[in-house]
Amino acid sequence: MALAMVAVMAAGCIGQIVDDSPAIDGGGENDLVDAGAATDSGPITLADRPCPDESFLTYENFGAPFFSEYCTGCHSSQLPSDMRQNAPPDVNFETLEKVRMHAARIYARAADDNDTMPPAGGPPSDVRELLGEWLACGAPSAPDGR
Repeated sequence: MALAMVAVMAAGCIGQIVDDSPAIDGGGENDLVDAGAATDSGPITLADRPCPDESFLTYENFGAPFFSEYCTGCHSSQLPSDMRQNAPPDVNFETLEKVRMHAARIYARAADDNDTMPPAGGPPSDVRELLGEWLACGAPSAPDGR
């Protein structure tokens, strides 16, 4: 049963190629600061992406379900290396702390108009916009006061 679940989770990563984007320096907020969604005025970085005042998104109502559905099939420390579809071994998203550690990189690869992850498709554009919003607001959690 567990093996079948891992196979289902990894399905979102089938066809993944080796990541040729810039390496992760320290997994911090400044990773890939020059990458971002293209707009009429040029690229946007996570630091430039506004957080709407009316945002209600939290880790509990958006982040955890998003990462469970679209990311942890490859980006989980619980997966053996041969099941990660070339996902870097130190890039895992099963906790809020780990997501926050890689927020700028996640934004640059999967939020708003950025769609290089997951490589086998992934969320529709409206869900990617919600990811951009949630990350721009600091990836809040309900205990943070949201």
